[in-house]
Amino acid sequence: MDMVMQPFRIKYTEREIDDLHMRLEATRWPTIPFDTGWSSGTNDRVLRDLVQYWLHEYDWFEIQEQLNRLTHIRGPIGEEELHCVLYKGSGGERRPPLLLLHGWGSSFAEFLDAAELLALGIDGKPGFDLVVPSLPGFGFSEAPRAPGMHAGQIARRMHGLMRELGFERYGVQGGDWGAIIGTVLARQQPEAVIGLHVNFVHPAPPPPAGETASEEELAYRSFQNKFQAEETGYSQIQKTRPQTLAYAQQDSPVGLLAWILEKFWAWSDHGDDLWEAFNKDRLLTNVMLYWLPGCVLSAARIYYETFFHMSKNLRTGRVDVPTGYAKFPSEPWSPPREMVKRGYNLVHYSEPPKGGHFAAMEQPELWARDVESFFSKVWSTTRKPAAFRVGG
Repeated sequence: MDMVMQPFRIKYTEREIDDLHMRLEATRWPTIPFDTGWSSGTNDRVLRDLVQYWLHEYDWFEIQEQLNRLTHIRGPIGEEELHCVLYKGSGGERRPPLLLLHGWGSSFAEFLDAAELLALGIDGKPGFDLVVPSLPGFGFSEAPRAPGMHAGQIARRMHGLMRELGFERYGVQGGDWGAIIGTVLARQQPEAVIGLHVNFVHPAPPPPAGETASEEELAYRSFQNKFQAEETGYSQIQKTRPQTLAYAQQDSPVGLLAWILEKFWAWSDHGDDLWEAFNKDRLLTNVMLYWLPGCVLSAARIYYETFFHMSKNLRTGRVDVPTGYAKFPSEPWSPPREMVKRGYNLVHYSEPPKGGHFAAMEQPELWARDVESFFSKVWSTTRKPAAFRVGG
């Protein structure tokens, strides 16, 4: 490849896994003399059961082999090296390349099943070429070497990655920080971004002066007030003092798992059993992509950097590129359509019947169908050449 990005393979050994197992077995568990469920944090019973599964049934080397069947590349974009996974779309018809962006608590593993559906094609339609990066400081992307890697700077890196891969124009999809970064990217590069699809919107602007909020909007804002007070302590820590907590999570795999697992419970669509919504191996693989690269702190710093270093002008402004919004029922940050329309050129809106915050992992087919529907519609009205020089 005549480019800075080069093939990349995941190469962890028995030594790293032996160290993980030693730490799991040596965990000092807190004494919890009564069942708290999930009311005050991670459910002790669920966590202990999952740790036993991690120790005795989860096979990292089988997962590593599966992941290495994908096309991974890594190379310098800006000051640090960036990792991504590439998918080549099926079919002869040229379709827009899509950039899929994960958020915190997640990784490129969130998209594994859904990306395959999009690349293979849905209902006989041609597939999409996909770029699924690890955000700077996440997974196999290098940790930023200096302060200031906020959402706006990451958006610039993502555009630089797409240009390096040969894409002149492309679509963007994101949830969580991926939606925030995608929103900034769509504002920064409206000529390059043909469309933006999100399943997370935060913040949502208030009604214009003189207009009254609807009952649906008032209900959402009431929910958010309660939610922010009860469920976002993690965010306050990570945007003010991420380094203090990171020492514990970097040293204790159970501590790291507990921190992330609780969010998968609180933000997803399930009944009494979390495993109704998630596969244990996939959730643990997601956690392994924090543990093995040792990126706990560099990933959490996205909150701190954006809170302290991202300028106000990057936080505001209307997105004029065509936007699609999938309002999954258990996504906490899912304002009603009228609120989203104030900040985005909303041309596609849907309410999938199932799914939550990690929608691509929870409901890969519902998520992929919605993404396909939106970008097919956008591409049919804005079709222009889109070059891709990786893999032909």
